[in-house]
Amino acid sequence: MNQINRIMNRAIIYSALFFLLLQFSFAQLSDLDTRCLWIVRDSMYNEKMINSALVYAYQSGYNIVFIQVRGRGYSFYNSDIVPKHPKVESEFDPLGYAVTLGHALGIEVHVWVNSYILWSSKTEPKDTKHLYHTHKEWTEADRNLKMDSSIKLSEPHSPQWEGIYLSPIHPEVNPYLTSVFSEIINNYDIDGIHLDYIRFQDQIYGWNRNGMREFEKIYDYSPRDITRGIIKPELKDSIEIAWIKFRQDAVTELVRNVYSEMHKPGTNIKLSAAVKPNIVDAKYRWYQEWDKWVQEGIIDFVVPMNYFKEIRDFNNSVQIMKSNLVQEELDMVVIGISTHNQDAQSAADKILLARLNGFRGVSIFSWDAHKNNLDWFDPINDALGHPTFE
Repeated sequence: MNQINRIMNRAIIYSALFFLLLQFSFAQLSDLDTRCLWIVRDSMYNEKMINSALVYAYQSGYNIVFIQVRGRGYSFYNSDIVPKHPKVESEFDPLGYAVTLGHALGIEVHVWVNSYILWSSKTEPKDTKHLYHTHKEWTEADRNLKMDSSIKLSEPHSPQWEGIYLSPIHPEVNPYLTSVFSEIINNYDIDGIHLDYIRFQDQIYGWNRNGMREFEKIYDYSPRDITRGIIKPELKDSIEIAWIKFRQDAVTELVRNVYSEMHKPGTNIKLSAAVKPNIVDAKYRWYQEWDKWVQEGIIDFVVPMNYFKEIRDFNNSVQIMKSNLVQEELDMVVIGISTHNQDAQSAADKILLARLNGFRGVSIFSWDAHKNNLDWFDPINDALGHPTFE
């Protein structure tokens, strides 16, 4: 019965989309000013891989590529701060090569950098200079005060566990990450920085001891006092709200710092971030106030990762955005659509739905999902407006 219901729901949704397309002629679909393509670090090891990805992006009409150059604590560029990925030859500079090629092709090259996530393998990093080894005190802790650095990587974890995270509230973490991103800004002719994992792992995290001491300096209460129930009743709600805001502000601080670095006189670099698609959940589950970033103008655009397989779930996120943001703010939203968990036509339908809702930017995750079968992308490229709708 569940299978029948799913088929019926899918049929109803696609019928609605079909009639919507009939009602609004193709000419009424918003044109896409921004077509972005995520390129994962596994396609950044050598020139041949980079050539394949960027030439495809050029041929398919993408005008921005997000190339992942910082992943799980390793760099895919020359750095004095971050160790280079062991699979990259020491004399090869993937980012330098990609920037040169991308600009020759007329494509904007935005560097995609993991922010707070540090590691997710079942074994420890072999490089002793990796941050996992050098600064264990910077890692995240859950509400039971268990540090990520104490987790046995080889043991099974919950499906929700994503990996080892740096703690946004530790006083040394944001300055470190700002220095990492500033090094890239100062040394490469890039068009943008694209922040990923710019959030907490989940609601149960944020209990790094050093970070909690910073909170206590301000409010005279430890966040642990909330769970212990020893705060005066008349103060309990305000302290709980302050603790939520403290974690939200820690993430926002990094965005603000990076934006300031990028918008110094003489620079013209765009800042973007991959964000959770539901504004409310993003704010209170992951402490990611991306609506605030847009409203305050400390980011150039955001890319909600609207990776839902079912189109009604996808549309729900779209409508929440439209209900919470004014048009000027919606113009700063590029809709992220996945290719790894659905068929090509389903992804293409979501592109059309985004365009019907007036969004002028779409980003596809990712090139790597089907790079060995490029014909798979044909319906997606058509829906993007290249070449069918132009």
